[in-house]
Amino acid sequence: MEKKYDKKRKDITFCTMLFKLPEQQNLNKLKRMDRKFENFYLPSLEKLIKTFERVALWCDHETADYLKRAGLDKKIMMRVMDFTELPHYVEREEWLKMLHKMRKNTGFLLHHKTPEQWVDYMILIAAKPAVVDWAAKHDKFKSDYFMWFDAGAFNSIYEGFWYGWTGTIDAHPERCRITIAPTLGKTHPRWVPKFIYDIYSKYRGPIKDATTESVTRQNLTDIAMINADYDVPASSFIIPKDLAHKFYTQFETVRKIMKKHGLVSTEQAVFQAMMKFDVDALFEVCYIRGYTGVYATVSKEKPDYLL
Repeated sequence: MEKKYDKKRKDITFCTMLFKLPEQQNLNKLKRMDRKFENFYLPSLEKLIKTFERVALWCDHETADYLKRAGLDKKIMMRVMDFTELPHYVEREEWLKMLHKMRKNTGFLLHHKTPEQWVDYMILIAAKPAVVDWAAKHDKFKSDYFMWFDAGAFNSIYEGFWYGWTGTIDAHPERCRITIAPTLGKTHPRWVPKFIYDIYSKYRGPIKDATTESVTRQNLTDIAMINADYDVPASSFIIPKDLAHKFYTQFETVRKIMKKHGLVSTEQAVFQAMMKFDVDALFEVCYIRGYTGVYATVSKEKPDYLL
């Protein structure tokens, strides 16, 4: 029997986005699976809204029309815009030039893909903190927490991630909670680009490699983001309302530092750099032992099994 989210929990707004990329076929190439907008993303978003109800969404007109036909548009917070109106679209040409210069040094990000394939997708995902900030400012549902949740997460491809979910979410974080999943080990690090290490070393001096113990203890003040035994932060994160704007402004500050050094990246790599610069202890980082909890928020080191 399908699990239903416990709607008695009325303190979380789930934030997400859905836009049809200008070159939508590139998303299929990036993701190594068939992710057609109409058959993959739109039904997933519909299920997400029906499951959680308290949803804040940025989307394009095609998505808005779909939700209107489904009778869901009035139940959520929704900001409708063109893809070109996303916050970072004005930097598109700059990002393309930087991506071409970076291509030899970014490993997984551009190893088998071209900057032209990546750039619009990166513009999209870089707006995640802005969506959360917008949702917290307008706060239709009077929530205490704002959780990013990918619009495609309710597709059948991800069914395996839902095993064990009880329909509840127990996390009540005091800070911005982001999870970190393990990699395949130091012999095969993934999404741990050297430029994060290079940026940090310019400001903080020599730093050590990470260990499982250091990450579990959330001691991220003196460990490297290169050849580490953990992966990038998972793509779901939950933020208390009073920290939503600070999270957004710090994201933009660190992103601009990276840009100053000629670097552009996915939002997850910016999160990595934010953790390294985090002098205000903004983050509550949790370690996930295995990929079954890759999207999970974690409460007291136990996964809530939300994905």
